[in-house]
Amino acid sequence: MNKEGRLKDRLFLFSAKAGRIQPTMIYHIDSQLFQKYPGYVRGLVIVRRAINIASPIDEVDRMLKSAQKAIRQRADLDPVSAHPNLAAWREAYRAFGLRHAAHRGPTEATDMGKPTEYPSSIESLVKRVRRGDASTSLSAGLPYINTLAAICNSVSLRYLVPIGGHALDSLAADGTLGLGFARGDENFVPLGSTTTEHPEPGEVIFTYNTSTVLCRRWTWRQGEFSKLQRTSTAVEINIDGLPPVTRADVELISNDLATLVGMYCGNAPTEVKLLSAAQPTVEI
Repeated sequence: MNKEGRLKDRLFLFSAKAGRIQPTMIYHIDSQLFQKYPGYVRGLVIVRRAINIASPIDEVDRMLKSAQKAIRQRADLDPVSAHPNLAAWREAYRAFGLRHAAHRGPTEATDMGKPTEYPSSIESLVKRVRRGDASTSLSAGLPYINTLAAICNSVSLRYLVPIGGHALDSLAADGTLGLGFARGDENFVPLGSTTTEHPEPGEVIFTYNTSTVLCRRWTWRQGEFSKLQRTSTAVEINIDGLPPVTRADVELISNDLATLVGMYCGNAPTEVKLLSAAQPTVEI
């Protein structure tokens, strides 16, 4: 992450009701990312006081199953990689040079990105559904992990965009979230693992306080540190759009997602923000 992403100055909001200054979390995207990927927009849905139950809610379970059924029936997903929304992420991944350290010798140059080896989250999700993978009887293809995860997956499938949620409960209120290019010394623990690994220099990573990686290769794999759990109450959800997905599309999807989260997660308060070249930094 470059120095622009290392925001040292904290912004503070004055709370008249509490009578004190309260720290605010800063969310920043490296301006170089927008320069390299013109038209990129990231939507944010910030959720507070969510009730995120593990047991399926009938309406949400039907929504998840319906989204999967529609994906299996879509003729424009044969092959999956040909759809414009998914093809855009393949091209983006080719633009940064990546190859997993385990596959590279000490003197071998880094290869260009391999979208077939490291697909975007939406491509992986679509392929999994169309294969009919089933890890639970509750949903034909994708498991109903918890309400927030089920909503995110169903909306991601409906609009064919990457969506990923992160728990904020254990993060410092005056911390920083950032999206940018890796140095290579940041720490990442994959979801479901206890082993620390490091990103390749130059890959796009989502971080907390610049050194803890929450998601590798832009949307490829989320980490253990901020995983959504049944106990998660404060959450931020990322909605990623590359052309042909427009800013208006990202805003519509983000508002749709926020409405569903509020409806099915205990009337949780939600807020939608957009990050773009014109506004690379927001407070959450």
